[in-house]
Amino acid sequence: MAVGTERVLVVDDDEPLAKVMARVLRSRGFECDVALTGSEARRLLEAKDYAVALLDVRLPDESGYGLLEELRATRPNTAVVMISGVDDPELGKAALEHGAFAYHVKPVGATQLYLLVVNNLQRRSLEMDHRASLDRLEGMVAERVDQMRRAAELQAGMLPASPLKEDGFEVAAHLTPAREISGDFYDWYRATNGRLAVTLGDVMGKGLPASLMMATARAALRGASEVEPLDAGIKQAAGVMSAALEVNHAYVTVFHCKFDPRTGSVEYVDAGHGHARLLRGATGQELLPQRSAPIGIFPDAQFLVGRATLEPGDSLVVFSDGLLDLRPDLATKDVHLPHEVRRAATAQEMVDILAHGARERELFDDVTVLALKRL
Repeated sequence: MAVGTERVLVVDDDEPLAKVMARVLRSRGFECDVALTGSEARRLLEAKDYAVALLDVRLPDESGYGLLEELRATRPNTAVVMISGVDDPELGKAALEHGAFAYHVKPVGATQLYLLVVNNLQRRSLEMDHRASLDRLEGMVAERVDQMRRAAELQAGMLPASPLKEDGFEVAAHLTPAREISGDFYDWYRATNGRLAVTLGDVMGKGLPASLMMATARAALRGASEVEPLDAGIKQAAGVMSAALEVNHAYVTVFHCKFDPRTGSVEYVDAGHGHARLLRGATGQELLPQRSAPIGIFPDAQFLVGRATLEPGDSLVVFSDGLLDLRPDLATKDVHLPHEVRRAATAQEMVDILAHGARERELFDDVTVLALKRL
């Protein structure tokens, strides 16, 4: 700040004193105007910008506190210093509460006046810098919020519409992210020989890094959809993911299967996921035994292929770790899924019942549930 280049307004009904103060400040290089009343001060303020206003508490046409409040509301960059002939702590406290930078008692010597203006100019400069920093920060936050909103919309748009119902089967899913965007994903699409590829994946971590890895994992698995046998396709997809996983010190758990609607046969790879249940009608439940390591843990991991058959009325239900926050009992694998889930008429009902309440709670992890039902 270059001292002596700012404009100061002296507002005081004591004309001789006001002119002396103005003369002192002009001698130090400041531009200075004088107003003897509140209305005169307003006219000057409408015409010019003032860095500092030295404002008397008592004016002939109004209280200086009223003008102070107006200045704080309309001219926040003007440093207002209240000056009074009354040495009253309550008046000083009221001035500061109304937004004054300082409260000073007359008389004011030349050096004291100069230092009063200079010190409050410096404080003004710091406050303006602070407000500018806050404005920049708020702008950055608003931009990030908008980016995250658009990222969430893009991510949601990557997921297939639920449910998908065709002759012989229905597949449905639910996903509630713990944050704006998710590291979980689900997917289904037609693969080789008329089969349906179905996937549920969970990337270690949360937020933006996990969501980027989610997109990579999804694309890699889709890219290997025509590779046979199933474990070779998973191996190829893992190779595509490996560089990104290594850089991010991350891994992915995946349940990936191919379902033949004509026969009900299911080939699956459970790469570290573990949360899959095979429902036999409305009463029976089986665990799928074949398990492999998560993708990204061991570079030379082998992926075991399991097989099962869905009879008409049977369902395959898969979910992510986040569901255990809603239903801790499901952490025990031998516990049957809730009765109302097993008796649900559709796959969509199944996932909706299991994920009930996810959108009303503060989540620690993404909640994803997928169900495949043979009709």
